[in-house]
Parts: sequence; structure tokens; C-alpha cells
Amino acid sequence: MQEQLLQTNPQNNYQEDEIDLRELFTTILAGKKIIFLTIFLIVSFTFVYILKLPNSYQSTAVLIPAESENSNSLGGLGGLAAMAGVSLGGGNSMTPDVAFNSLLNNYEFMQTFIEKNAIYEYYTADDADKNYIFVFGFRTIYEIFTPDKNNLNKNEEIYKLINEIRQNFSISADKKTGLISVSYNDFDRNYAPKMVSMFLKDASEYLVNNNLENVNKKLHYFEKEMAKTQGFELRQSLSSIISKIVQEKVMMQSKQYYQCDLLTAPQEPYILDKTKPKRGLILVVSFITSLILGVFIVFALNFLRTQKEQA
Repeated sequence: MQEQLLQTNPQNNYQEDEIDLRELFTTILAGKKIIFLTIFLIVSFTFVYILKLPNSYQSTAVLIPAESENSNSLGGLGGLAAMAGVSLGGGNSMTPDVAFNSLLNNYEFMQTFIEKNAIYEYYTADDADKNYIFVFGFRTIYEIFTPDKNNLNKNEEIYKLINEIRQNFSISADKKTGLISVSYNDFDRNYAPKMVSMFLKDASEYLVNNNLENVNKKLHYFEKEMAKTQGFELRQSLSSIISKIVQEKVMMQSKQYYQCDLLTAPQEPYILDKTKPKRGLILVVSFITSLILGVFIVFALNFLRTQKEQA
């Protein structure tokens, strides 16, 4: 009975735990050289890595979308157009941010966009990185690890470039204000605002031309129907629909960008206003990771050594 009490005594358990902790601490002290070496190697490689990374900058344009009109404001005209199988737009039309994002994910459009603006030629030029900014102004490591651009396959590189551009663009609409932000990240802070402007210009041109083609088809349809109609009331209704379509066409062409006006133009970011890399955070994570890895290696080696001795 006394033996059972001794075995279940909390004080004895505490002493056993204390002994185990001492053994663990002793093992860590015995392997401190391995831990320090692991930390030194990993943190050193990380430091070299962050020296290689140029600063990345973001430029943003803010757009004011045109207020969408509800088809109910057309009264019976909306219903009449729907019966004819023709949409007059309105509340269900695609918002500009969704339209821009759709084009951003359209490979054919992006390929045309890159070719039209000589973007591939810019990124593959020998002096494309002349405006890159590095920590301490140290760019030697970057130049050492940068691959030769002379042996690139153009089709493969354009495919990669399209994916990189998609990742660097950010297009979103604020739910409260409705304002649309179009942002682009680039290592060259001078080129980031140019990319935003070029994309907005080409995307708006593409979307407006597409919509104008649809509007002209609707206009042609109703003008054709009006020419065949004899009743005064029906002609008056069709005339109102045509007037509405013409109004839609004029409004579409009056906007600086697709269904939007410009609130703030994309600007060249300030040299200290980088978005990434977070070098300090990378080093801290590297140190913690290497410390954990070093301790793991020490315990693993100690376990293997114990197993070998017991064998």
C-alpha cells in the first residue's frame, strides 16, 4: 500500500519531471555547437537571399464608377424590350471591377496587351533592372544569381510573364464607397504607374468597343422594328427605347475609362514606400526556424547515439 502511495505521490512525479527537464537541458547544452552552427548557416543563407531581393513598389489608381440604372426606371419599356429578347442593361450589368478582373484572366487579351505595349521587350531588356533598389544599395548578389536573358524561349517567357502580371495586379471595389482600386506591384517604381495606366486604357478600350457593338445591334434591331410599326403608341414606345439606347451609347463613350471616371491617377511611389520584401520579418522567421531545427538535430543525434549504445 505504501509503495502505491509513493508511486502516485505528486511530489515524486514532480521530481521525475524535474530530472527529465534537466536531462533535456543538458542534452541541449551538449549540442550547443550544432545548434549555433545550424542557426549561423541558415540565417547566413537567408541574409544573402534578402540582399538579392530588390524592393517592390505599388502604384494605385482609384476610379469612380458610374451609378448603375435600374431597369425599373424604364417603366413598361424594360418589359417591352425583354419581350423582344433584347437587354437594355441596367442593374444586372457587369460592374467595372468584375470586367477588369475578367480581362486580367483572359489569356488572349493579356497576350495582346503585352505585345501592343512591348512589355515583354521591356522586362527582357539588358537594362530592365537599372532602376531596381536594393538594401544598402548592394546589387552584386542579385547580378550573380540573375540568369542570362539571351537564351530565353519567348513563348514560355510570355506565358510566365502573363502569370506574374496577374499576380502583381490587384483590382477591387470598396463595398461602402463603391470606389474601385487598380494596383500594380513592380520592382521598378517608375514602371508600376505606367502598367496601371496602360492596362486601364487597353481594358477600357476593349470593353467599350465590345459594348458599343452590342448597343449598335440593339439600336439596329429597334430601328428596324420601328420602321415596320404603324401604331402611334407602339411607335412612341419604340422611340423611347431607341432614345434610351442612344443615351446609353453616349454615356459609354463619355467616360474616361469603362463606366468609370478617374479619382486619383497612379503615381510613382516614394523610394522608401516599399511594399515588400519584409526583410526583418524574414530574418526573424529564419532565426526561429533554424533554432527549432538545431534543437531537433541535437535530440535526433542523441537518440541515435543512445540506441547505438544500448545495442
